[in-house]
Amino acid sequence: MSQHPALIDAIKNRLSPFTQLLGLQFHTLEAGVCVLRLAIRADHFNSTDRVHGGVIFSLLDSAMGAAAFSVLLPHESTATIECKINYTRAVTGGELECTGKVVHAGTRTVVVDGEVWQDGALVAKSLGTFARI
Repeated sequence: MSQHPALIDAIKNRLSPFTQLLGLQFHTLEAGVCVLRLAIRADHFNSTDRVHGGVIFSLLDSAMGAAAFSVLLPHESTATIECKINYTRAVTGGELECTGKVVHAGTRTVVVDGEVWQDGALVAKSLGTFARI
C-alpha cells in the first residue's frame, strides 16, 4: 500500500461502514490514483449466482471517489455527481481489482476514470464526475 504521508489518514478514514460491509480493501492510494480489491463472497451474489451489479458499482464509486479525494485541498470533501458504467463480464467468484484514475481536476469538479479487472479480463468500465465540496 502507498505510504504517501498526506494520504495515510485518508486510507484510514475513507472506508465507510458500508464499504467495510462489502469487504473493500485499499491496495494503493496516491495522488490521483486509487486501487481497491474485493474478494468475492457468497453475500455478493444476486439470484442468478452472479455478483450483483451494485457490488461492482460500489467498488468503482469507492475507488473513483478516493482517487478524487486524493487531489483535493485539505479542507475539501467530495461527492459523486454522476457516473456512467458499462458491465463487460459476469463475475461468479474470485477477486476483483478496481483502479480509479483522475482524468481532470478542475476548480469545481473532478473527472475520474474507473476499471474493474479480474484475472486479466475487463469486468466493468466507468467515467464519473465528482464535486469539490
